[in-house]
Amino acid sequence: MLTRLPPSNLSYRVVTEWVESPLLEGNPGGVDARRPLTVLVPNGTPEQRYPVLYCLAPWTSAGRTQLQWEPFKESLQDRIERLTRTGAIKPSIVVCPDLYTSFGGSQFVNSDYLGAHGDHIVHELISYIEANFPALPGPASRAAFGRSSGGFGALRLAMDYPGTFSAIACHSGDMGFELLYKRDLVELCYGLARYSGNVDSYLAAVRQLPKLGGKDVMILMLLGMAAFYSPKGAAGFDLPIDVFTGAINQDVWNRWLSHDPLVRVDSKVEALKQLKCLYIDCGNRDQYHLHFGARQFRKKLEAYGIAHRAFEFDDNHSGTSYRYDVSLPMMSEVLRHQT
Repeated sequence: MLTRLPPSNLSYRVVTEWVESPLLEGNPGGVDARRPLTVLVPNGTPEQRYPVLYCLAPWTSAGRTQLQWEPFKESLQDRIERLTRTGAIKPSIVVCPDLYTSFGGSQFVNSDYLGAHGDHIVHELISYIEANFPALPGPASRAAFGRSSGGFGALRLAMDYPGTFSAIACHSGDMGFELLYKRDLVELCYGLARYSGNVDSYLAAVRQLPKLGGKDVMILMLLGMAAFYSPKGAAGFDLPIDVFTGAINQDVWNRWLSHDPLVRVDSKVEALKQLKCLYIDCGNRDQYHLHFGARQFRKKLEAYGIAHRAFEFDDNHSGTSYRYDVSLPMMSEVLRHQT
């Protein structure tokens, strides 16, 4: 006979909602303006208020999946519970924005094809959270963090919306585009060849498949990057490679490079200097070569006198959420908490 166990003594509860974004409405890429929202909220007294940590999802993931249990891993919810229980971080609201697109994810930047993803977070979501949850208002109580595309997104939010966040953590974030993307652009040539180079025909076909292969995931990712880095509104987006000859279109590639943190940092020095915590890390065997980008980025931060904490650890790109044990306490330490 089964025995009912008492509820576990959790410090947090999960709230799931749907929100509608005017800023995403009507984008040519068909990204739904109705977005799921997942929030981890401390179980406290009604008068208590908390800092807010915005967790941005990596590519091929989404906000709604960030708190899910996984085998052989500690979930983000369990990690936050443990770090709070042990005093490594103070109780905080964790917000998981969901801006997943049919390409496989979001880069959390504005695109005139896929919509204003960065603006949605900064100009809509933050005010919604601070109005509807027990959040301490203001930049002094806000942080953003993530891995891969999520780390890139956190860094871009700090660069593009100065004074909005006090702390960010970029784990294995996209940077050093010459090594990250350029070598794989030829996959677009092979993938689109079956469709005479027509992107729309390829997308229509691949989105009908019952199962995606690894090559299609790669091609969709590259097309998604074009949709964020080189959009052209209702006309779609430009590709940085001629899919017939394999020649790089330098004008389009330069548009991609303008999004590379290694390039963008040159014009965002003062924005990054406003942060109380700028955390960067990457594994030293990253299969996308992001550790080389991180090393170059660190040198630029040092040259510009931008305070930061940078780490390189022995691992590759995958399954590195355990590094949140390092970054979350550092961010929590500098955020304003209720006294």
